[in-house]
Amino acid sequence: MKKIFIYLCLLFLTSCATGSWESGSGSNSSLENDWGYCSSLARLRFPGYICENPLMCRPDEFNKVLDQIIQKKATFQNCMYRKGNIYREN
Repeated sequence: MKKIFIYLCLLFLTSCATGSWESGSGSNSSLENDWGYCSSLARLRFPGYICENPLMCRPDEFNKVLDQIIQKKATFQNCMYRKGNIYREN
């Protein structure tokens, strides 16, 4: 049952990975600046959790790692939207 759950999670995560950001103003330099700023902001707020044993996380640590990843992505997306950029599905 655990293997099925893990495969479904991986399938879900990879299916969400398609798309690209476009600048609302049409300027590529503006998009690159926004990308850099928002990436730095997300890394600053959620630097990432590293497990005590890098080869295998405990269940409570696994939740912390997932929370950091989700919050970092949400912070990045919120920043990009606030800067006026648009996310397009491919």
